[in-house]
Amino acid sequence: MGLVFLSAAAPASFAQQVRLRGKVEDVQHTQNQFFVDGTDVQLSSTMFDLNPFVGLQTELRGDWNGSFSSPAIVVTAIEVVPETFEIGGGGKIGEKLVFGVTSTPGDFTVMLAALDNGFAPTRRSGVFPPRPQPAARDRLRRDPGGGNLEIDVSIPDDPILVGLEVLGQAILRLSAGGSLWTNPDCKTIDS
Repeated sequence: MGLVFLSAAAPASFAQQVRLRGKVEDVQHTQNQFFVDGTDVQLSSTMFDLNPFVGLQTELRGDWNGSFSSPAIVVTAIEVVPETFEIGGGGKIGEKLVFGVTSTPGDFTVMLAALDNGFAPTRRSGVFPPRPQPAARDRLRRDPGGGNLEIDVSIPDDPILVGLEVLGQAILRLSAGGSLWTNPDCKTIDS
């Protein structure tokens, strides 16, 4: 899945300030190596320890190295935020994936899904699949009164899909004004 982030108009070869949401994870069997869950984006910080944020949904700001193939962010600010997007369901062939967004009632939601990972700068902050699949891309919905919106996507009963990773995210057009990219999530199809 690719990250979409708030960026200056500088060329990709120069470090840029970015802001995004996502779960901080650590690289197993290493010390102080971190990444944004569901992505290839590496995280580090010279200002503070990222270990207390492992496993937590965060909004972070930092300096992106300008690389699309090996993106890395030196985190300069981080705060814990609620999870706003999740891919649920069993994730098995012949069953359903459930794309879910939690937001304020009245917000508009566009859910996106992709089958590959990438990192793409935009004028908005967040994480974004660079080549969304049409089945989930065109889902513009007003959030119902409960603040939770779910869309079921059927997984064909085809063994060739086992092991396929589905990545997803949503953008929210907030009824209070502005917009927000949710945290990304991913699910691997199982038998």
